[in-house]
Amino acid sequence: MSSQKSQKIWIDIGTLKDDLGDFFEDRRKDLNLFGSTVNQTFEAFVFASVASWYRGHDWDVSFVHPPRPTNQEKAKDVKQYLRLKFSTRGRPNRYTYVKCEKDGETVQVRHQLRVATKSHSIKNKFRANMVLDVAVIKDDDLSWMSTDHYIENNHLISFGEAKHMSAFAELVASFIGIVYEMQPDRLKRRRFKRKSAADRPLLPGHPSPFLFVSGFLFHTAQGIVDTIKQRGFDVDVFWRTNQLTSLIQVQGFDSK
Repeated sequence: MSSQKSQKIWIDIGTLKDDLGDFFEDRRKDLNLFGSTVNQTFEAFVFASVASWYRGHDWDVSFVHPPRPTNQEKAKDVKQYLRLKFSTRGRPNRYTYVKCEKDGETVQVRHQLRVATKSHSIKNKFRANMVLDVAVIKDDDLSWMSTDHYIENNHLISFGEAKHMSAFAELVASFIGIVYEMQPDRLKRRRFKRKSAADRPLLPGHPSPFLFVSGFLFHTAQGIVDTIKQRGFDVDVFWRTNQLTSLIQVQGFDSK
């Protein structure tokens, strides 16, 4: 894919490269010193990576932006049309999402979307749902949703969690716990290098649930990831040198 085409996937790739590139040039600095700005930049990078993954697999990818303010005076103050959801609060229809279309199928890539767990029941006194950093869902109108509403679990196709940190064993294990709550069948089927019909991902044509960390894997985390591969779980873990796609890259990131 050409550089020009890949850049269309993201509105501010220059700033994203500079921020993450500067951060990784000196890994000795305390992660906390960078605050929410770099955290959000990395979330944006992961969101854009999922969109790039679909484009790289020949999906027709487009950004759907929230409506501009109807008041003309307010509209003049809107400088940034693209708006990502960096909080668990907020109505989904007020934020940008990605629409992906291929062979008659349409899916949406959403940022910080609340989704019911697989075991959730409306009979329960308390609602069982989670806000996913990146969620791939069936195409649907979510204009009815408030900040506390959630989509049903059967609308969820896949999801990803973005963590601006290096990974330790407990973080990877926690992610597996999220997969168990959201899509437990991902941990029942087996995925191996030699894939028979039964070994393929549950939803071929879509990325598997993934954890993406901005740093590296500590040895114990790598050990957990190795056992995940041995068990053939239908999930992925990405980090600085093992990324979701090569179509959108950040300075200082070296893909294998």
